[in-house]
Amino acid sequence: MKRVHTLAVLVLLSIAAAPNAQIVAQTVTLRYHWTKGESRSYRVTTRTDSTITGAPAPPGAPPGPVTVTQSMTQMLKFTADEVTTEGAVTLRQTFQSIRLDSSGPMGTVVVDSAAATTPDEPMAQGMRKLLDAMIGESVTIDMAPDGAVRRVDGASRIADKIAKIVAADPASGGAAQSLRGQLSDDALKTALEQTFPRLALPPVKGGDTWTGQLAMGNQAIGRITGRSIFTLKAIEGTPEAPLARIAIALTLHQDVVPLPSGPAGMVMTLGAAAKGVGEILFGASKGQIQTSTMKTDLPSSVVMTGPDGRPTTVDNKTTITMTMALVEK
Repeated sequence: MKRVHTLAVLVLLSIAAAPNAQIVAQTVTLRYHWTKGESRSYRVTTRTDSTITGAPAPPGAPPGPVTVTQSMTQMLKFTADEVTTEGAVTLRQTFQSIRLDSSGPMGTVVVDSAAATTPDEPMAQGMRKLLDAMIGESVTIDMAPDGAVRRVDGASRIADKIAKIVAADPASGGAAQSLRGQLSDDALKTALEQTFPRLALPPVKGGDTWTGQLAMGNQAIGRITGRSIFTLKAIEGTPEAPLARIAIALTLHQDVVPLPSGPAGMVMTLGAAAKGVGEILFGASKGQIQTSTMKTDLPSSVVMTGPDGRPTTVDNKTTITMTMALVEK
């Protein structure tokens, strides 16, 4: 009797485990899927933590390393204006809300476009004007089903709008420089290629890998290229609605060191340990990212001429953490 009971338990366990075994063994096709007129909203937060060593201390601040934390949280709405029979899509990305948080030796500043009021500090007032100018604005993105961004249009127009605000209100200049750097068509294209990374072309199974490339550059950082290795770690959910859990390993390299810039002749060199790790949870049946995280370490050194005319080296240990989540209606 005991032997029969044990056999029955093993049979029940094998039946219960069968669906999960099927999910592990199956392959999955990874493609972004959109329907014309469909809209999806994502909350995207980018947090930058920097520890700066070697820079002159601000007035009133104690000597030693300076720690600065900045974050930007955006509510972005993506609407599919056109979808081809092959699945390529023309997306309209609309800025719905933006919140900026900054803390450092000079204090803490929070500016939220969704808030009814703004702090009284001139810098916060200037930043709020910039955010208000962006809310409701849109850019157009042409994207292939595998995530390849073919064209971005409209970001430079928003940057020009910000430039006019800066001309009328110098208090917004510092924040404007940062925002304008992110609002060129090329810079936004690079950001989108990280937000919606390239997917594997053939169907994949657990353990399969594929690669992606990115490139960025400007007068301050020179030219930096990156190589991502994507690994399908698991297929979860159900056979009807599989969820692909994808790991990301990123390496970055500074191919071209920038020329000296600014009055101090600054030259930035990216550290050899620049790298990142992340994970994507992708709903394969609906063709959409559910959640995405990426943590990137960006050590760098800046050599410049100090106030005494001698060369000065400033080391910057920066970690950028990006999180993105689909906001369900």
